[in-house]
Amino acid sequence: MAEKKFAGTRVEVNEQVVAKLTSFTHSLEVEEADVTGLGDTVDGGGVFRQKFIAASVGETVSMEGIALLDDDGQSELKRVSELGQEAVIKHTDSTGSGYALTGFFTTYEEEGSVSEGVYTFSGEFRVNTKEAITEESAPGGE
Repeated sequence: MAEKKFAGTRVEVNEQVVAKLTSFTHSLEVEEADVTGLGDTVDGGGVFRQKFIAASVGETVSMEGIALLDDDGQSELKRVSELGQEAVIKHTDSTGSGYALTGFFTTYEEEGSVSEGVYTFSGEFRVNTKEAITEESAPGGE
């Protein structure tokens, strides 16, 4: 199996490419519910054997990068964050495959320091819906 590399990754916010990303994280979190009943016991004893089911799945995206004043993608990211608007993030690899993620930014931050000499940005995005993008459906695909 071929490894997946970060180079060639493309991230768009509302169809505007975000330049100078240094980090991108797509996370899933599954919450569980305890469904242990009176009949769920360990063989030979009166001790309960706990049983759980997946109750909900949550997804978030985190991204960081070098802040550029004239980048359309970074400007769109900041704009929708400031307004609390729904946005679509497209995250694709070098083949054009990936996901279109719809949701909203829960945090946006810009920071810089004299010691670093670089101004950076970061954002956290709550995913509400996810649609797969395949090589065939990507621009230029078959």
